[in-house]
Amino acid sequence: MAALRRHFLLCLAAALLRRGTAFPSDVLYRVPEEQPPSKLVGSLAADLGLPDSGHLYKLQVGSPYLRVDGKTGDTYTTEIPIDRETLRDCRDIFEDKCYLEFEVSITDMVKGNGSGPRQIEGRVEVLDINDNTPQFSSPILTLSIPENIHVGALFSIPVASDRDAGNNGVAEYSLSTGPEAERLFGLRVALDTDEKLPQLVVMGNLDREKKDSYDLNISVVDGGRPARAGGALLRVVVTDQNDNAPKFERSHYEAELAENSPPGHSVLQNKNQAG
Repeated sequence: MAALRRHFLLCLAAALLRRGTAFPSDVLYRVPEEQPPSKLVGSLAADLGLPDSGHLYKLQVGSPYLRVDGKTGDTYTTEIPIDRETLRDCRDIFEDKCYLEFEVSITDMVKGNGSGPRQIEGRVEVLDINDNTPQFSSPILTLSIPENIHVGALFSIPVASDRDAGNNGVAEYSLSTGPEAERLFGLRVALDTDEKLPQLVVMGNLDREKKDSYDLNISVVDGGRPARAGGALLRVVVTDQNDNAPKFERSHYEAELAENSPPGHSVLQNKNQAG
């Protein structure tokens, strides 16, 4: 009974094609990005209920990423990989879904049908894989912080970028300070819509006269499985402030001056100190 029903559906599909009935235009396939060549994406004949033979399939839109078998309608990937991050309509990393549009003409080769080819329009949803590593704009990031800044002050750290979307995008930041700075700096991550914003927290008093810079390490990891990680050197430069009054080395000085000394004659020299 099932075989008879399938035969009836195939005959009905062929009859509709000969009579010029349009095919549905919502053909949708899904495939992960970066697939190897000749990976089967979908079979138009099977999905449209057409006979296994008697039709000619021709790809009109979708190259160079797709190819279609002219006899079976099977659709495959090509030697040019489908990279989700480089497709024209998929460059917005905040969009969860990415589509590659395609169009195929189908001609009924049965003699005497008198009909022209029919056009099938469809889309391939390109699924994201974790093929990009999050990274900062530079391997060395620099922050300038005044030495008299108050404890608890926040300074924005340049964010890392990840060309992957959704769960494969930036997930976490971490900071490694080393023993000399572990009590001076910490990390806070704020959330702005869907973007994570790393911030450096000043946790101790800074004194440029004791140390004028600190080298920290900022790391970033994405949410892929397995995860990918990147990092940068975060250099904190402590800038000088007028926090020290000038002073002399001694509390009093003595000098001898001849009575016939000319104007502008040097009497005493001293180097005062300030910071």
